[in-house]
Amino acid sequence: MAFNISERIAMELAKLSPDIPIYREQQRGGFQEPSFFVNKITSHINPNLFGIQFRDNHFEVIYFPNIDKPNEDMDLMEEQLSDNFKQLEDFATVSDIDFERSDSTLIMTFRVSFRAVPVDKGTKQQAIDYQGGLKHD
Repeated sequence: MAFNISERIAMELAKLSPDIPIYREQQRGGFQEPSFFVNKITSHINPNLFGIQFRDNHFEVIYFPNIDKPNEDMDLMEEQLSDNFKQLEDFATVSDIDFERSDSTLIMTFRVSFRAVPVDKGTKQQAIDYQGGLKHD
């Protein structure tokens, strides 16, 4: 199972705001404003039968608003994210969304939960030899 949840989050953010840069790593010169920073906070894996896992991943997206009108920009972005950031396309839903403001940034925390099923690479039954019929009274 190879996938990158952070990349899927970035793809959804890019759909909502295609002109805003999205970062995954700290920037030496600081972040361009406006921009997003995607950060994974915690993961929890709950094993189940047959190798299936229930996974909870907690993320935060930090929005650095336009410096000319930061409060207005954060209000608009919070509404846009509240209305549209609900699903990672063809993957999982986004839940438990919370917004907080700190140091002139908008911080959105949320959870992405899904069930991971291992890929069975074993040989499948190719054919079946059947000898039988109907029972007659």
